[in-house]
Amino acid sequence: MAEPIEQRVRALAVHSVGRGCFFAALGIWCVMIGLISDPLQSLKSGAILTMMVACVLLLKAGHVTRRSYKKTEVWIMLGRSIELHPDVAQRIITVTLREIYLRYTLYAVLAAIVFWVTTLLFWLSGSHGWWVSTGGVPSLAVRATESLIGWWAGP
Repeated sequence: MAEPIEQRVRALAVHSVGRGCFFAALGIWCVMIGLISDPLQSLKSGAILTMMVACVLLLKAGHVTRRSYKKTEVWIMLGRSIELHPDVAQRIITVTLREIYLRYTLYAVLAAIVFWVTTLLFWLSGSHGWWVSTGGVPSLAVRATESLIGWWAGP
């Protein structure tokens, strides 16, 4: 039995928007890993970039209903072959995309809140992390290197 077109459009919209959000999250993760020597900056950058992603998703949700359904990735993934009147296809695709954009906006806002709360707690604790020494070099790595050199050099 063939699945209803609404379910197929919803699945493709989740796939399309989810893939874009995954690549944005990958970029945010790379920035945060690059700043891991200063955990407070890493968390702040994650929070700010995640808020920017939420803003972009919110803008896309606002503009998708004014855009032609034929210019969406969902239409391309459908194979451009649905047997619907253009007005009905416009309504189904754009309303579904708007709903999915708003859902992922909520997820991004929740992730940004988690980042901000973690940043605040980290800042209130007054520490730069248990693994960072005053020179900015991870003390765990320094201790491991010293013990390895000590083992290699012998007693």
